Amino acid sequence: MGPSDESFYEIKARVISVLANPKRLQIIELLGKAERTVSELAAELAIAQATTSQHLAIMRKSGVVETRKDGNFVYYRIADPKIAEACAVMSRAIVDMLVSQQERLRPVLAVAQKHGGGH
Repeated sequence: MGPSDESFYEIKARVISVLANPKRLQIIELLGKAERTVSELAAELAIAQATTSQHLAIMRKSGVVETRKDGNFVYYRIADPKIAEACAVMSRAIVDMLVSQQERLRPVLAVAQKHGGGH
């Protein structure tokens, strides 16, 4: 692995670490649908506007989101739609994984309940 490979993986890890936050993942999901202002995002996330701004600043610094100014409003959007697509693919993979785990556990739970381990 050459120096350029390491640099690429460092950048990739930095972007993924920015996304490794539940609120930022929600922001990606919301911005994947439409651009929004800080106040719109804060209302939808049910968190303070200052906290939302901090998340967006981190995301902007890493290049995940971009801004557009329109009068007094600053609108945020995802810098590249593939970021939202990748997060959506990951969400689907997690749902599939959880369903699979649930299906594997169902017989074990049935046995446990049969032997008095139920409520």
